[in-house]
Amino acid sequence: MFEVEVKFRLRDREEAERVREYLERIDAKLLEDVVEEDLYFSHPCRDFSKTDEALRVRALRRGTLEEIFLTYKGPRLGSEAKTRREATVQVDNRDVLLEILESLGFRPVARVRKRRLVYTKENYTITLDEVDGLGYFVEIEVVTDSEDLADRCVRDILNFASTLGLGEDRIERRTYLEMLLEKTIS
Repeated sequence: MFEVEVKFRLRDREEAERVREYLERIDAKLLEDVVEEDLYFSHPCRDFSKTDEALRVRALRRGTLEEIFLTYKGPRLGSEAKTRREATVQVDNRDVLLEILESLGFRPVARVRKRRLVYTKENYTITLDEVDGLGYFVEIEVVTDSEDLADRCVRDILNFASTLGLGEDRIERRTYLEMLLEKTIS
């Protein structure tokens, strides 16, 4: 499975609210309102920043319910979009998972926390994110089984984004992790 995603930076809360209102007007379906806390890990034998990979433990909270997921993200394949191979598994016990990872030499490097509104419209998943320490973003994603379709998916995403008033000049190519790490270095 390939995730083709384009992220757009929003100016402020007012612009995020305008995008949310537009999604409701076009009958995009709100799937969930969640809080995600992602803990990223370094590999004991290779530098994920050089290989462009990521290993993440996500705590996804819906009210009082919490679900835990372990995700491997492969290197990015595209330039405008964040297209990459992704594998995710749900786990029952966060503490045991963290113990296993740390016993194998994986070390936590950063935590990304965000409130996320997840919408769907046609074949698009649209998320409105408020990321602690970074601000507001819209991510538009399409999932495909074929890497060969990634360029077409990017064009479709950009066309849809233009209906939200988001042009290519607003694309944010960095991951939230990269942005947070850059912010802590400077």
